[in-house]
Amino acid sequence: MESGSSNVTALPLKAAGEAADENRRGFVKKFTLSALLLGIGGSVLQFGRFLKPNVLYEPSQTFKVGELSKFPYGSRTVIEGRGIEIVREKDGIHAVSLVCTHLGCLVKPVDNDSEIGYACPCHGSTFALKGEVLGGPAPKDLPWYEVYVDNSGTLVVDTSKVNQKRTKLVV
Repeated sequence: MESGSSNVTALPLKAAGEAADENRRGFVKKFTLSALLLGIGGSVLQFGRFLKPNVLYEPSQTFKVGELSKFPYGSRTVIEGRGIEIVREKDGIHAVSLVCTHLGCLVKPVDNDSEIGYACPCHGSTFALKGEVLGGPAPKDLPWYEVYVDNSGTLVVDTSKVNQKRTKLVV
C-alpha cells in the first residue's frame, strides 16, 4: 500500500456546520412550541378547576331530633350518626357529646353501672352520667350542646354551640 493515499473523503466544514445549525434551530422551535402549548393547556385546566366550586358538603350542625314525647323522663337516647345522646331527667333535658375528648373515639353509654355513664372502647376513659371524666387518658369532660324547642314543638340540637354552664332545658 502506498503511504500517501487514503480512501477517506473530507467533507467541507461549512456544509456540516450548516446542517448542525438547522437541526439545532428545529429542535429549539419544537421545544419552544411544546412548552408554550403545555403552558396554555395547564392554564386552561386550572381555569376550569377555578370555575367548579371546591366545596366540602357536611351535615348541618343544627338538626331536629324529634318530638319531646319521644324522650320520656329517665330516658337516654343515642342519636345515631350524630355522636350525641339526649338525656331527659325530671329537672330538664340536655344533649351530651359521645365523642371522647382523648382521641375522638365514640364512647358507649353504660347502662348497668350507677357510677359510670360512658366508657371509651378505644383507650379506656370513663365518664360519669353528666360527662365528667372519672378515669383514663381523656383530658376534659364530655361537652354538652345547646338544645331548644322550636315553634312546632320539636327538640333541636345545635352542636356548634357548647353549653359551657351545663344548663338543662326545662320543658
